[in-house]
Amino acid sequence: MKAIKSLLKLVRAPSLLLRRSWLRLRLGRFGDDTLVEAGSRLQYPERIQLGNGVRVASQAVLRANTEQTTGIRIGDHSTIHESALIAANLGQVSIGKHSWIGPFCLIYGNGEVSIGDNVLVAAHSSINTVSHHFDRCDIPMNDQGIYCDPVTIEDDAWIGMNAVILQGVKIGQGAIVGAGAVVTRDVPAWNIVMGVPARIVSQRSNAPLVEDAVHA
Repeated sequence: MKAIKSLLKLVRAPSLLLRRSWLRLRLGRFGDDTLVEAGSRLQYPERIQLGNGVRVASQAVLRANTEQTTGIRIGDHSTIHESALIAANLGQVSIGKHSWIGPFCLIYGNGEVSIGDNVLVAAHSSINTVSHHFDRCDIPMNDQGIYCDPVTIEDDAWIGMNAVILQGVKIGQGAIVGAGAVVTRDVPAWNIVMGVPARIVSQRSNAPLVEDAVHA
């Protein structure tokens, strides 16, 4: 069995080196010790920048469909897990260092998404920066246009499984968003929010509660 494993490694090594060489030529940046697993898709690669030690897992999709020079930027030692979709959608998605995007996450960068360092985004969560106008009832909503607002997630935040972050929201440093929460307004640093819509339930430090966020 050990002999078979060693043989497989020898067979795969040239293929891996060839893939890395191809990615270095195509991507805006491809850092040292970065791994893009087979089965992942990097679309519009010239607008994608991957730092050192980044891992993009199998079936993940990075779609840098934007007119900006860089549509997707991922910092050193961050991981994009299986079947996650990150789409610039004419905007930009920036992810810092040592951050973690879980399986089946959706990130739409229309209005721009900025994710800091050491951020955890658990599986099946979504970050959305775009919505449809719906003021009129005589024409389909799909024909009424869209509006976009940025989403910012600061360093050391934790987004729980199945959470939804809507456009225009800022999640402060060290904040926690509970599983299944729908975040429609800013979350102050070090606070914990839960529910639909999300409300502050406690804090991680001695920082005062933001009364408007609690009682609105």
